[in-house]
Amino acid sequence: MSFDFFIALDGHGLNGFEGYAGVARLRCDPERGTWQPEVKFFDGVAGGHAVQLAPGGTIGFLGNLSQQLVFFDPRTLREVTRLSTLKFRAPKLFYESQTHVVWLDDEHFVTAIGPELWKFTLADLEHPEPIGAHGVTLPHAIKRSPSGRYLFYGAMDVDHTFANQVGVFDLQTGTSRIVALPATAWHLGVHPTRDVCYVPTQRCLPQDGDFTEYAIAHFKNYLFEIDGASASVTRHLAIPKDLPGALTSDVVVTEDEVLYNCCASGVLARVALADFQHVSWINERPPAREQLRSWRVGVANLVESLARVNLPDATHWFVKAIRIAGGSAIDGSYGLGLSPDHRYLLSAHRGLNEVIVYRYPSMTVHTRVRFPPISEFYAHLGRFDDPRLGFHHATIRETV
Repeated sequence: MSFDFFIALDGHGLNGFEGYAGVARLRCDPERGTWQPEVKFFDGVAGGHAVQLAPGGTIGFLGNLSQQLVFFDPRTLREVTRLSTLKFRAPKLFYESQTHVVWLDDEHFVTAIGPELWKFTLADLEHPEPIGAHGVTLPHAIKRSPSGRYLFYGAMDVDHTFANQVGVFDLQTGTSRIVALPATAWHLGVHPTRDVCYVPTQRCLPQDGDFTEYAIAHFKNYLFEIDGASASVTRHLAIPKDLPGALTSDVVVTEDEVLYNCCASGVLARVALADFQHVSWINERPPAREQLRSWRVGVANLVESLARVNLPDATHWFVKAIRIAGGSAIDGSYGLGLSPDHRYLLSAHRGLNEVIVYRYPSMTVHTRVRFPPISEFYAHLGRFDDPRLGFHHATIRETV
């Protein structure tokens, strides 16, 4: 079986909210042993963040942090159309934008604008309709339940306040319910057959009360199991702060387990659904020799970290970030996808600028696919600049 792995790109650096915007595609044909990378950046867009494909696979959406709906052809990576959402509402926050959508079918999708969820028609983007209030601080990742009835979405911290909530929107009644949590969660994954989602926490600290440039919080993390029908937590586990569970990105759910990236900690987490107690880790931190080879990434991360943390008053936050990262100067995996036949798990490692292909479920490394440096696409960047493309959220589907 051949399949495509799509990864949103936000350029080099730690703050992908303000970086470049593009899409990477890895064409995968394991039987032939071919793994073909391709990259496309889009002018006039910033902060590439997530990729969602319509069910038929002939149109893709590049979520971003610049208040634009950007669509591309997954077969060619060429742009199809784009629309400014500023005609409907200007953002109140720097990081308020349409980073994620959920496709209802090949023509219709839902995304958040302001306090409401809006339904768009691809053939008539100029005339969306609001379908109801989402009820949370600021929606982030959004997924549809297997029955099609519920939308699950994480919520970001805003206005000096921790969100500590997840939203559940009922598409039949047009109403939302809020699930209160002990910690903030941005990202989630949906069970393949049940109207249940799995939600790891995203624990951050504001800089002088502002979450625009946040620091990583060195607190315990959680993984929640949330039922759509009752809008309640049915099970959860806690991860002690000194275990590698900090920051998250993509969440993959099978009938048997939950897998997700712990980006800042440089590991993948696995939790069996049978007992929902034990967490096992796949260590993706590069060894010392590999970190030395990637010195430009390490230097760039160090410089940006120092630029974002208000030293010397917040030196303790910087020390905690080093502890969270296990001393690694190289950031970890962001994109994660399970092949349609469940034989391979693909991990888009941001710091190494490569996709690690694991055999699943054994999680032995099958191959590693390097991607070109960002300097190949922007002439003003030189050989000593940070080479990362900026892997972020990913999606995977059988080749169309």
